[in-house]
Amino acid sequence: MKLRNWLTLGGITLGSVAVASAINSFLPRPFVTDQLYERPSAPALLPTTLPDVEITFLRCGSVVVPECIAVRGSLSLAPRTIAYSAVLIKHPQGTFLYDTGLCNDISLFLMDQSFLFSNTLGRFNMERSLCTHLEHLHMQPADLDFVLLSHLHWDHVSGVPDLPGVPLHINRVEYDFAAQGMLEKNQGLVRRLLSNNPVKFLDFAGPAYEGFRSSCDVFSDGSIVLVPLPGHTPGQVGMFINRAHGPRVFLVGDAAWLSDNYVRPATMHPVLWSMVTSDDATARQTLIDLHHFAQQHPEIAMIGMHDAQMQEAFMTAEQKRLHAYTA
Repeated sequence: MKLRNWLTLGGITLGSVAVASAINSFLPRPFVTDQLYERPSAPALLPTTLPDVEITFLRCGSVVVPECIAVRGSLSLAPRTIAYSAVLIKHPQGTFLYDTGLCNDISLFLMDQSFLFSNTLGRFNMERSLCTHLEHLHMQPADLDFVLLSHLHWDHVSGVPDLPGVPLHINRVEYDFAAQGMLEKNQGLVRRLLSNNPVKFLDFAGPAYEGFRSSCDVFSDGSIVLVPLPGHTPGQVGMFINRAHGPRVFLVGDAAWLSDNYVRPATMHPVLWSMVTSDDATARQTLIDLHHFAQQHPEIAMIGMHDAQMQEAFMTAEQKRLHAYTA
């Protein structure tokens, strides 16, 4: 009888601990957002010295999740749309993509994935493949000079099979990390998606830029400037777009799923965060850096590659601006 009582008490205790742990996972995790030192920053260029740059988000798919999953501590079940997108950028010196959305045959690439993968990270609704987007814009893959990949997670390289032969520009740090195992994870999914496209490595030898420790000026004119945003992966790359007409834009890859992540700041739910983050401390520091940057530069549109709401708002404003500019 005593043994049964002890077992009952142990079961109740374990159950209570599990419930408490589950509840705690949805509560805010404090961030220390104090800046320990002033970060160096390159002077901004005057718009008159910059070219016109056209920016178009190409949404290929989406999934809807409760806000409390995307933003830890929100305690809201409001639906938030997570996008799978590419960004088409037309610059006088070249036309390119930042990330690639989803290819036409993505379902075939995902057929051999595990049940867990297919029902978590691999679950989405297909909307319009990358090649269909290009056809709608009367473009062919050959019209692209290159693709710039923010990082090498499968959902950012999944449009590459629609772009045969188009060069891929990848941070050298990111590729070296991926070659140690990420390329072969999930039955070699990323390696297969990268196909046989030629690769050019990027080295961030430029000076500190807007408070970020180094930079890479793609066209050497100050219009497209890359900065490292490590943590989600070691070599994740963010991109500043500076142009003569239209607001400045800062594409932040997956450093933040939604704008709420850097505004609060807050990670996504810890279970999901741990599944997709290579270095917790570094990723949290990057979120803090983005938090401070957003406070200092509210005029700059900071957009994550999964942030459907921000992408839609930007495209609406951009279309209005272009209509007014050409009227």
